[in-house]
Formats: sequence, C-alpha cells, structure tokens
Amino acid sequence: MVASVRAVLSLALPSTLGLPGTLGRTLGVGLLGIGLFGSTLACGAEVETVPEGALARIGDEVVEEALLEGAQARLGAYGQARFRGPEGQRGLVDALIVESLLVMEAEDAGLAADPLVEWAVFEELARIQRSAMLERRLPRTEVESDERALAARAALARAEVGDDSRFSTAERRRMRALKFSTFDEAERVLARLNTGALDLEALAEEEGLEVLVTSFMRRDDEEFPYYHDLLFDPALAIGEPLAQPVLSGTIVLVGVLDAVEAERVRGLDDAGLREWVVGAEYAVRAEPVEAAMLEELRERYPSVDDRSD
Repeated sequence: MVASVRAVLSLALPSTLGLPGTLGRTLGVGLLGIGLFGSTLACGAEVETVPEGALARIGDEVVEEALLEGAQARLGAYGQARFRGPEGQRGLVDALIVESLLVMEAEDAGLAADPLVEWAVFEELARIQRSAMLERRLPRTEVESDERALAARAALARAEVGDDSRFSTAERRRMRALKFSTFDEAERVLARLNTGALDLEALAEEEGLEVLVTSFMRRDDEEFPYYHDLLFDPALAIGEPLAQPVLSGTIVLVGVLDAVEAERVRGLDDAGLREWVVGAEYAVRAEPVEAAMLEELRERYPSVDDRSD
C-alpha cells in the first residue's frame, strides 16, 4: 500500500488563480515506498493512505501520474538518463517534492504575498500541466522509436547548420614531447633530433629527460596560434618532429606527432546527438498538437472579449 506523509505545510496555490486550494493548505506527499521525510515522521507526522495509483495528495486533491509524466517530458538528455526506469522515477518524485518544499519555505519566509512569487508558482504548474497534456497526446516514446523520421530530421538540421560540432567531431592530434625551461636549450635538442640519428626516446635518455605525452587536442588557433599551426601542419606525418619548439604555458616543448584521430561524423548512435534530434522532431510535431489543444481550451473557456461579441 502506498503511504503518504501528511504535514502542515504551506503551498502557494491561491484560489484567486483558479487553482484548487488556498495558502496554508495541508500537504500529503505520496512517497512510493521511499523514506524521504524521516525528520517529519520523527516529529509525529500522521501516516495515511493515498489512493491506489496516485503519487501524492495535496489536501483533498490527488496528484496522478500525469504530473510525473509532465515533469519527465521537460527533462533534457541528462535528466532523461538520470530519471530512467522505476528507480529514476522514484528519484524524480523526490525532486518534485523538494521543489515544492522550497516553495513552501519561501512562503514561510513571508514571500507568499509577493505577486512575483505567486505568479512564478502558477507558471511552473502551468508548464507541468502543458507538458503532461502534450505527452498524453504525443508520447515522446512515439518520436524516439521513429527511426526514419529522426534520420530525416538529422539530415535536414545538418544541411541547415552546415559544419556544426553536434554533427561531427573535429580532427584531434597529440604529441610526445620533451620539456625545457628555455628556447635555446630546446633548439639545441631539436637540432639533434632533426639529424635522425636518435629518436625522441633515445634522445631523452641521453639528455636525462622524461618523455611527455599530451592529451588529444582539437585545433584552436585562437588560444594556441603558433603551437597548433605547427602541430596541425597537413604535411606532418606521425613520428616526425614539429618544425620549431613551441610554448605551452611557461614551458617550451620539442615534440613529434604521436597520433591523429580523424574527423568523425556523428550518427544517431551518438546519445547526445540522438537526444537533440528527438527534441527537435518532438518540437515540430508538438506545434499542431498544442495549437489544437489551445483551440479546445478557447472553446471551453471563452475569453471576456469572445463573450462580448
């Protein structure tokens, strides 16, 4: 049986905004079996039943799963992954409860009468309700599983934006290097390396130096104008030394090109790109759905101007 914790907490849902309840309403929170409010229980909170299938109770109002669906539909790529599955949904319920408690703290601090706070709460509830209504009419899973539509959306977006990091990864290079404190010393060792008599490792052993391996780098001529001009020289082959010593921070490097990662075009198997494409496709499909939804609301709740015609 799903339990709830009934605590006397203030929820800024004034009836003047057309929402159920008033300030100072009693909040009962469905916990789906997780102990989120141990401190409240320790203070003698009353435990009662929440109707089967419900997630929470706010006074006499029962919060259905639509609230959770709406909140989940608004999440980005990280949030979708973080709150996936039963455990993730329980975590999302926890997050929603914490968000409500923050609103109540604001009221306890005397901010409930502030029209900006009142309106912010109203807007947040409206966003959740809108997302829930859209999710029911246009389930996100329906978009996620439409591979043909996603491929078409990705191709269209790629054609519109051209060279964009969302759709491809730039070439990256790294080098093996020896570090020096002065350019004079670095140029002396580079001259020895250019004779070809010794490779970098043998030269390092003779000079008593350590071979460093840099991380893979994308070309950034703004931050490393001279350094990357040499490192990304198209004529430079793996194993060949850079033409001149380069400065990295406060140290001077003599290096050879160690490895190259070629530019790669991202496909829908890339999680980040896929989530972006799903969002773009969902937004396009949601436009007519939301327009129809708003038209229904206009018919059910005509404005003052409509009634006067």
